[in-house]
Amino acid sequence: MVSQQPTGSGPEHPGRHSRAARRGGQQARRSGKQGTPEITAEMRANARANPNSWLYVIDEAFDPNGPVPSWAVVGAYPVNGVGDVVADFHPNDRYRPSPKALGFPEPTNDLEHLLQLVRTEHRPASDLPKVVLDSTLFVYAMSPVQRTVIGFHNTDGRVMVPAYTRKALVPSEWPHARAVLGRDIVGLLGGHPVAINPHDLITAVVPAEHLVKAIADEQR
Repeated sequence: MVSQQPTGSGPEHPGRHSRAARRGGQQARRSGKQGTPEITAEMRANARANPNSWLYVIDEAFDPNGPVPSWAVVGAYPVNGVGDVVADFHPNDRYRPSPKALGFPEPTNDLEHLLQLVRTEHRPASDLPKVVLDSTLFVYAMSPVQRTVIGFHNTDGRVMVPAYTRKALVPSEWPHARAVLGRDIVGLLGGHPVAINPHDLITAVVPAEHLVKAIADEQR
């Protein structure tokens, strides 16, 4: 992941957080929801100790006292010469809200966590195949003893193999769902992609050839 500098008017060094922002901790953060971040009493107190600076608002998924990439900065308030926070918020147009800031549900496993990070552009989609291989997936089955996989046509006519990251997400109309390790179904896909959690809030389509390549990469 490459840190990116915000553009436009505003603080000159968005990656360098003023002490006011760092000492503000929780108060110098925002949920990522719509609206201007609230200026709290603690933020004002910290700003008074750092006149002629910027008060940075950090996405709540990041520790403001640790390394923060520039794309995790929501924006900044200017602090004037007497240490007052000026109510002129400068949003960072390259801010990428985290899953936590967007209110996504708490992931229950590594694959769900990665799906959320890919959705919010905190991780590249190319990271998915390797994690899918080592994840437990729930696939459609006509009976508990079935050992093949079944695909379905989607709205544009493509055949996809639906797979869910936990049994609670499996459609109630399915006769059965069997738990498989992702790597164990790669040879059964017949070249068709896997649709991860196709009816959930966060989904992904992983081409079969990407999974084949991930296995080949392991053997190098």
